[in-house]
Amino acid sequence: MKIKNLVISGISLLLGTAIIGSAIAQELTESQKTVVCRLKTEFDQRSSNGQKLVFVPLFGQVRKQVSSPFRATLHPDTEYTFVATCDGNCQDLNLTLRDANGQEIGSSQKTGELASISFTPPSQGEYQITAKPGECTTAEGCSFGMGIFVPASASVPNASKIPAQIAQFKLCQ
Repeated sequence: MKIKNLVISGISLLLGTAIIGSAIAQELTESQKTVVCRLKTEFDQRSSNGQKLVFVPLFGQVRKQVSSPFRATLHPDTEYTFVATCDGNCQDLNLTLRDANGQEIGSSQKTGELASISFTPPSQGEYQITAKPGECTTAEGCSFGMGIFVPASASVPNASKIPAQIAQFKLCQ
């Protein structure tokens, strides 16, 4: 079972790296830049408040009323905060957290341009976080980004190796 989690985490990391690598290689749209810079602002604020990013940030495109689910293995006794934002074409981004059985554990609280969920798992397990915009004002859909934060002192065994400078965040300097 533990090997399965490591394999799934490794595959997810490789896929995420490939997606992020191709996103860096191509020119980002203004909507994508907006999302990256909003997430960077949140990253900077949370870093100064004693939190760290535990997985490489996720960036994507989604159409209105379409869910984008992501899975992560979470460890007990660590408070995770899932933070998502979307571009100016997006209205009402919602996050939902579900356990391995599909049971809803929480839904997002909204603060300005951000939606977030804080959760401390009672035991190690796989969880699904879903981002879903209510409306997108363009036919192409909405750009969105999500980061997962934990206290800086927390040790998360399956955490991504986060570079000192996140490549996408260099756009916002």
